Amino acid sequence: MSNTIEVFAFLTEYFDQNAQLVKQFRINYFADGTVEILNPSRTKTIMKRIPYKELSLGMLYIGSAVTIFSRQYHVIDYADAGTRKRFEKLCGKAFGIVKNQSLPKTGEILAAVRGAGFVIGNLKTVVMDGETVLGVMASSEQASMEGAVSLFAETVLNLGHEMYVSATPEDVVKDCDDFFGNGSFKNSFKAGEESTLCLIKPHVIKDGNLGPIVSAIQESGFQFAAMQMFYLDRECAVEFFDVYRGVLPQFEEMTAHLIDGPVVALQIVGNNICEEFREMCGPVNVELAKTVRPKTFRAQFGHDFARSALHCTDLPEDGKLECKYFFEILSEI
Repeated sequence: MSNTIEVFAFLTEYFDQNAQLVKQFRINYFADGTVEILNPSRTKTIMKRIPYKELSLGMLYIGSAVTIFSRQYHVIDYADAGTRKRFEKLCGKAFGIVKNQSLPKTGEILAAVRGAGFVIGNLKTVVMDGETVLGVMASSEQASMEGAVSLFAETVLNLGHEMYVSATPEDVVKDCDDFFGNGSFKNSFKAGEESTLCLIKPHVIKDGNLGPIVSAIQESGFQFAAMQMFYLDRECAVEFFDVYRGVLPQFEEMTAHLIDGPVVALQIVGNNICEEFREMCGPVNVELAKTVRPKTFRAQFGHDFARSALHCTDLPEDGKLECKYFFEILSEI
């Protein structure tokens, strides 16, 4: 079989905007980057095979959520044994914990992981033994299960920062379940702190710039008390941005982008933090930011109004509320 027609098949579930399960689908991902969607029995084509550059094989691990033309699908299983065998041979997973003393180097670590060919699939800060640590799950697009474990360990440990890494593929499965699964550690959200929410948008992560933007935030002197990756559905995106409905003409585009991939939320803490962080983010009009505030985060990492790199809290009184929405409400769903 030619490599250009090799197919990987996955079973997915689709939920409507009210978070109700609609039905299951089969997604076929071809080696040339084309995608098709069928019903599970393959008797009906839902979407004909087309190129879809926003999706890569490494994003289709079990437990992930992917968005295809504004519809979010949750990957629940391999559709056949052949896909399981070939996918796990090509796309292994790895897990590591950034220890407390290394958290100031989080951006550097995430950039190195992405640079080694990994897709970062989950992140969460928790408190272990009285200290905040960051758990990272990454899926490789270049290495097998065992290869991913060794490549991840080599990549992060060579940086010289304090980290724990899973030693075997079996350890990865167990550690990920302990860290991210049902009944796992709660995130490190600090409800009483003066806070602002930083929400890193999907295009930044797809562009491979999660590490660089976190580094830029940290190097600017901002500290986060909590960090977590979320896969939002349309209902959550609309609810979060509801204050802009009827106010901003880009409302629909903004909400559509929030479900176009994972987002990373940070609770950033400090005195007068909302105003100071908003100032460093720059104008939401990216072209204006590039012209008058070229050193701001949006100028460096934004594309346009909807893909403006990140959302930050507008008003100081809303900082705690926005952080609570993500770190207390959505994290429990």
